[in-house]
Amino acid sequence: MTWLTVNKTAKLLNVTESAVKKALGAGKYDYRRVNGVGRGGKQLQIALESLPQAAQDHYNHVEREPEDILHYTGKQREEANNKAWIVVQYLQSGLPPDDFVQRFNAENPPEDAITDSKLFRWQQKYKNREVAALIDRRGGYNRGRTNIPDDAWNCFYALYMTQQERSIQLCYDLIKPQFPGIPSVSAFKRKARQIPEYALLYYRKGPKAAKDKLPSMERSKLDIESNSIWFSDHHKVDVFTKSADGQRIVRPWLTVFFDARSNRVVSHVLREAAPNSTVVKKCFRIGVEENGVPGAVYFDNGADYRSKYFSRDYPMSLVNQLHIGNIYANPYHGQAETVERFFGTFTDRFSRRFTTYTGADAKNRPECMRISNKEILAVAPSMEDFIKAVEAYIEEYNNTLSNGIDMGGKCPDQVYFENLKTKRVISDHDALRLLCGTSEERTVQKNGVSIKNNHYFHEKLLMHMGKRVVVVYDPENIDKISVFDTENRAICVAEARIRTPLRHTTEEDYNRAAKERKAAKNIYKQYKPVRDMDLHSIISRNHLLETQFKESRDTNLAEHAIPDVIQNSAILKNTDQPISSRRIREEDSVSATLMKVYQKQA
Repeated sequence: MTWLTVNKTAKLLNVTESAVKKALGAGKYDYRRVNGVGRGGKQLQIALESLPQAAQDHYNHVEREPEDILHYTGKQREEANNKAWIVVQYLQSGLPPDDFVQRFNAENPPEDAITDSKLFRWQQKYKNREVAALIDRRGGYNRGRTNIPDDAWNCFYALYMTQQERSIQLCYDLIKPQFPGIPSVSAFKRKARQIPEYALLYYRKGPKAAKDKLPSMERSKLDIESNSIWFSDHHKVDVFTKSADGQRIVRPWLTVFFDARSNRVVSHVLREAAPNSTVVKKCFRIGVEENGVPGAVYFDNGADYRSKYFSRDYPMSLVNQLHIGNIYANPYHGQAETVERFFGTFTDRFSRRFTTYTGADAKNRPECMRISNKEILAVAPSMEDFIKAVEAYIEEYNNTLSNGIDMGGKCPDQVYFENLKTKRVISDHDALRLLCGTSEERTVQKNGVSIKNNHYFHEKLLMHMGKRVVVVYDPENIDKISVFDTENRAICVAEARIRTPLRHTTEEDYNRAAKERKAAKNIYKQYKPVRDMDLHSIISRNHLLETQFKESRDTNLAEHAIPDVIQNSAILKNTDQPISSRRIREEDSVSATLMKVYQKQA
């Protein structure tokens, strides 16, 4: 075991010596007292093996894999993501720290204010672009994160998680002889406290005890306001409908955004296709247009919700552009059941109204629906009629009195508006459509940029010929696209180019083409060289220069009058020296080099 002084430990942990001593008093680390300089002639020494793994790796110069941020709580992850977002905004702003802090504090609520020192600390921790480095590990945030060897913990866990309900101390005493170097029993107690309650119930009390506790898993929502948190999820409707073209039967997909405080459906989209990030963005946009911007969005772990459009690491994402939090649920997390309960209600009170109700799967399909697809198609509702029916039911649901927890016997609409203290709105719906649109990288070509075989052009794109740009567009209307450079600076709004017919070309077509060519020619003029000289002029000019040099050497003049044409030559490096002292090799002269080029071109 390696023992460290208090001073060395404080440096490893990046804290004060006083903080280390307080941690020792709380039993956080293993330590001993040895003879030396200190109180009563004793010196404190701390066991390296009892320190956090990051400190041990730093001491041993061990390269570590990036830390998995999902090990931490949603609050920790959100706070770290916010810090990373602030650092990225600061780096992209180009402002001095004082100016950026002043602007940030002016644009954000007082509770979100930052200081220069905070910004500096966050920037230092985020230098390797690891969000986990910004996790707040103080106090209770770091409970349960120990350096217990995996083998020792596995043995302890096997003894502890049984219906004999052995105590932590007994299990620790039983494995201690086999693993003499393990941390103290306090470390095992801390880690055992992180075992989920349901796991403890199931393995220590039995499956029945765990099942009996399931209904009591409820959380109060009285401390949040409407629009504080929105949930979202998808549901494959248990009803057969006709496809949009009326040629086949489908089970539509319903996507909803759901207010956590009021259980109100704030937006929904029904469509044939399976869910993806596009429908999530569309549903979110509808919700924001009608109800304002939420404080945070709460998603499951599906790929459509894990897309870059809801990621803190993507500067153009919705959560970054609209300054909203994002929370990702762990599997089977209690709060995620809110939307699932709505889908259950939707099935029982809406889907079962239709004769083409099909059940969740083939086993639960009603006998009357165990017929051919052709027979089902004959009685299935059209997609258009079904969409109208869904809209009517959701309005009915939002206005139905509820006996749910924290609802007070009121309907979702009433609870929503009574608890809507603040409402953040976006007046520019076109901008919102772009934010909720699709973004892709493209290379600028002579005809602009290409999206889905369509060309989009603007004169400003000519300055970015051959460069990569980011295009953003609304999937439902791609007549125009917004173009940004790779630093997320706006370039232009480009319009779809109209292809000129092979015949019947109009005067407008010619005028448009002439205008585009003129814009390109303006770039030629803008970047024209300061001096304009052809190859023959350069050769003649440098020949004159060499002649002057030879004459200078022949006459052995100390000084020589230099013609203006020579003073501008690239050969004259050291103009403070007499020409007679300059030695120019003929094979290295500019004229000789250019003559070789000229001869090759001739």
